[in-house]
Amino acid sequence: MSKYCFTLLVVFPCMLSQAAETLDYAVQVNSPDNNPVQDVVVYLTPIGHQLPHINQTAVTIGQRDKAFVPYISVAQRGSKVDFNNDDNITHHIYSAVGENKFSFQIKAGEQHSKSDFNHSGVVPMGCNIHDWMGAYLLLVDTPLFNKTDSQGRANFEQVSAGDYQLTVWHPELKTADKQISQTISIHQTGTHALNLPHALEAEFEQQNPDDFDFLSDY
Repeated sequence: MSKYCFTLLVVFPCMLSQAAETLDYAVQVNSPDNNPVQDVVVYLTPIGHQLPHINQTAVTIGQRDKAFVPYISVAQRGSKVDFNNDDNITHHIYSAVGENKFSFQIKAGEQHSKSDFNHSGVVPMGCNIHDWMGAYLLLVDTPLFNKTDSQGRANFEQVSAGDYQLTVWHPELKTADKQISQTISIHQTGTHALNLPHALEAEFEQQNPDDFDFLSDY
């Protein structure tokens, strides 16, 4: 009887330790006047401990009504990115700066996939045919990334306890490198609130300023 009691006493603390290894966490991003800010990229980079896992879920960037959808995407570098042309015309998608340059044409209704985004950083994108189109893909090293929802909240599941560099990024953020970074400690389930120092600049409008129709067949 005592033998079985001893075994249970040994296993039970181990189970508690394993259960405490990961937790859920959230980051709340607000404007200077405390209004929630949507579609801000938030990512966590571990400090002094290893990345918990790889998050190479495929990302889809659509072309719809002669605009990129969504305007902002985020992925771990090396992930597959699918470009879906939902229009009935051809697009010529490209990025001309940085280490992830690319250029390809994609016909109506087709998909073009890329798995060679191997460098972290910002990938600004455009269309050589419809020059008012523009979007951003942010490639990060960490698997812990998300975008804020309509309530300004970015949720993270199964985060290992420890110290992290928290980074928020948005192409219209009026700071150096369009981002804000700070060190946080995560040791229990909770929410970290962050107020942007300035309101975001007006978002780029993907609309033909002249409203011409002569490109509609291309």
